[in-house]
Amino acid sequence: MKHDRKAQKSWFVIIIGDKERHGPFEITRRVVILSIICLAAVIAVIAAGSSWLCSRPYITSNNSLAEELAGARQSIELISREKDNFSKEIQRLRVEIETPREKRKDLVSDEKELTVAAAKRNAADETKPFVSLEEIQIAYDAGNETLKVRFTIKNERIDEDYISGYVFVILNPAPGSSALHKTSPVAELAGGAPRFYKKGEYFSIARFKYIEGVFPSISDRSKYTSVSILVYADDGKLKLRKELSL
Repeated sequence: MKHDRKAQKSWFVIIIGDKERHGPFEITRRVVILSIICLAAVIAVIAAGSSWLCSRPYITSNNSLAEELAGARQSIELISREKDNFSKEIQRLRVEIETPREKRKDLVSDEKELTVAAAKRNAADETKPFVSLEEIQIAYDAGNETLKVRFTIKNERIDEDYISGYVFVILNPAPGSSALHKTSPVAELAGGAPRFYKKGEYFSIARFKYIEGVFPSISDRSKYTSVSILVYADDGKLKLRKELSL
């Protein structure tokens, strides 16, 4: 009975050649099933590879079409903006053509008057006092090798509204000295002035504020000849520059 069951699950193969015989070889059902599975896997891999190779040109073509579509959309947007600008310009020219010449002269005259008035107002604002510097004191401590500049910054506006801005104190070396410029607060200089005005000490005052510029590591006071105090408005305009000899 056992031999019959084994016979049902395996086969013997004999290969007979021209000169000799090979075998017999026993082939079991498990080997047959594994062979069929391997063959199916190989066929599936070959089919997948062939499909990928066939679809690769289409993928590349789709990417190129997507890039061309994006470029076309950008061109359409640019043309649309230019069209809007041309429409506005045409509308402006149409209004100018339909407006009588005398009326256009009046409009131009009014625009010039407004421009002149605005320029006068700006000039008046520039000449208005912003702040003043008072009670200026310069003290050098040889023991601590420290130079201090103290002063009061005072609001010069009559209405005493709050004003704000930034203050720098610059220590200038003597001519021919090997010393470098020093700033308080520390800031990068360009052409003798701070490169970024917002690096200065900020103030916002209705009346006045005490300011102190401190310069440490000054071993030789004679290497420096003067102090510059710069006051900027909060919009970056230089409103005051005062030079003090040491």
